[in-house]
Amino acid sequence: MESFPGQDVSIRISIDSRLDQVHMVGYAVHGICSQLGLGDIVVYQLELAVVEAVNNAIKHAYGSVAGHPVEVVISVNDKRLQFEICDDGETLHFLTKSTGLDFDPRNKTSLPEGGMGLHIMEQVMDDVNYFVRDGRNCLVLGKSLSKRN
Repeated sequence: MESFPGQDVSIRISIDSRLDQVHMVGYAVHGICSQLGLGDIVVYQLELAVVEAVNNAIKHAYGSVAGHPVEVVISVNDKRLQFEICDDGETLHFLTKSTGLDFDPRNKTSLPEGGMGLHIMEQVMDDVNYFVRDGRNCLVLGKSLSKRN
């Protein structure tokens, strides 16, 4: 893993609120996480969690209407990887810690069509926090780099 002793390194990505642009964020997350020496499974999980968060911003904060910014800031230091997903859309009052999923994962007919994004984020990340700052919705996903998976 690249060393960042005592310093944070960040990259800021901004896309339009269009689902067909989300893959660009996924590529960036995948590339950065791969360069950190994280295992393929962890890289995939982190990419999935961030893509879910960006999809949620587009669908819920902006109602899938194009023409609005979704910003992702990826920060890393020697101990932590953090993804901050921000938008200027509707506040997501329902975004609280999930209480788990209410279905049998062995029964394909019981799988929900939606609502699994927050659960995925909580399972993959070490911490998931949502807040409104200066009128902007911010979802912060954190992963410790000291725990190697």
